Amino acid sequence: MIYQKFFLPIIILRSLSWNLAVVDGAKILGLFAHPSESHFAVMRSLMLELTKREHNVTVYSSHRLNERLERLREIIVEPEFPFWKQFLEITGSQEGGLLKASKLTERTIQQSLATTGANAVNYFLSNEAVKKLLNLPVNEFDYDLIIVDLFYTEALLAVGHFFDKPTIGILNTNFESYMDRVLEQMVPAACSPISYETYKPEVGYWNRLGVIRNCMSRRKQFIKDNWGAQESVMRKHFSQFKGVNELNIGTLQAELTILLLNSHVPLLRPRPLLLNTVAAGGMHIRPPRELPWPLRRFLDESRAGVIYMNLGNEQLCTDVPKHIMQILLNTLGKRKERVVWTCHDHTALKNLHTNIMVQHAVPQADILAHPHVHIFLMNGDLLSTQEGIMRHVPMISVPIFRNEVRNAELTVQLGVGIHLNHNNLTETALNWALQTIKEDSTYQLTIRQVAATFRDRPLGAVETCMYWMDYVLRHKGGADLKTFGGNIPFSQLHLFDLFIYYFAVALLSVGVLAAIIYGIIIIMRKREIGKMYSKLS
Repeated sequence: MIYQKFFLPIIILRSLSWNLAVVDGAKILGLFAHPSESHFAVMRSLMLELTKREHNVTVYSSHRLNERLERLREIIVEPEFPFWKQFLEITGSQEGGLLKASKLTERTIQQSLATTGANAVNYFLSNEAVKKLLNLPVNEFDYDLIIVDLFYTEALLAVGHFFDKPTIGILNTNFESYMDRVLEQMVPAACSPISYETYKPEVGYWNRLGVIRNCMSRRKQFIKDNWGAQESVMRKHFSQFKGVNELNIGTLQAELTILLLNSHVPLLRPRPLLLNTVAAGGMHIRPPRELPWPLRRFLDESRAGVIYMNLGNEQLCTDVPKHIMQILLNTLGKRKERVVWTCHDHTALKNLHTNIMVQHAVPQADILAHPHVHIFLMNGDLLSTQEGIMRHVPMISVPIFRNEVRNAELTVQLGVGIHLNHNNLTETALNWALQTIKEDSTYQLTIRQVAATFRDRPLGAVETCMYWMDYVLRHKGGADLKTFGGNIPFSQLHLFDLFIYYFAVALLSVGVLAAIIYGIIIIMRKREIGKMYSKLS
């Protein structure tokens, strides 16, 4: 009894510590071709954490980690690829900017993103430092783990394939249904319908019929547009490897060891997930740090509170349509609160009201943690939504693109924000939204409950990522996490071929049975006719 009470827990704890031994000194390679600063915020957080845990980290990216650490090596791909500028050029939206781009069809947007993404990867792989890496002999490529940002950058997965190294993908958006082929995640469309506007399950017959048609069409188009472009880039830059012409993106995605999703309930709809698909939303959010003195003083001195505004990390102030800009400046300039607005070309705005400060590249999560910040005016970006919730700051969203609209609607459904349509935005509407958030304490109470749900998990977001990365390093690349159905055809995954087979068997059986019955009827009729003739004769 004494043994069980005192010594058994010690033995269990020691055995756990042996099994979960920390992996030190692994060589980790980060390949981040997507040039968006907001995307890299997640990568920066993880790479720095890996370095601080005494791993040897090498990062290829257009952005810097902004910290000097002994075990960190950065290779900067310069100049930065103009992703969104090229996207606007491809869509013909240079004149109207993002507002014009928002009116494009979803088909056009997906095609343009696929083309721009392939161009970004091509630019990244054309860098001399990256080419030198790819030309290393296989036996000299001594990295233990590869980490890749997945956003129209699937060609980078070929590095792990040809050098035979475990690869972890990071999906920095919500897990859209049209991307479900990653890690064999094609769940039935009725359970996970593609919809930017609704989060409610559509289970009626006609709804499901429409959803499955839409789902199959968009998945097929996504594979054609994105995979085709990525495979062309892959064959261009990996031509020195055997089998590159036969390799496809579906195979590479099936080889992924782990997929980390930057989302979590309640921001992520519950859905079927495999063990190696890990929801770790908020992995970019670190504990609050001290703000730069001028910014901190501006916030500290605002007794009426602060409105923080960010309409997009890639958004220029001058890109905001003039009528919306006028509404924002007129409304915010009349309010008692101070306003901090972040955008790239902050020097372009002149003659601002004294209560408005415009800055570039401010520490957003740290600003939102300031006790005087009461309202977050934003565009509906997923990372911003997570930060607003984690810092308990209710949001007012003025979204432009469909994914932003979806996030804005989610804040409304969760009771943590207000959605304003940019097409009919007025000073009255904006002022009403600001006043409602300020005066209605329900938003503050609700956002704290939502934040508690978002945080409630066995490990924090970064700790979860670290656990699974160490797991892969401890267990020979995490091969035991992979399923055996990778890259299985759509028809086989959803058993369409079996349905067709059984339908054909059933149809054949019915046909044979009908033929037998028909034959019996014919024979019986012939007998009756024979009897009639015999009687007449």
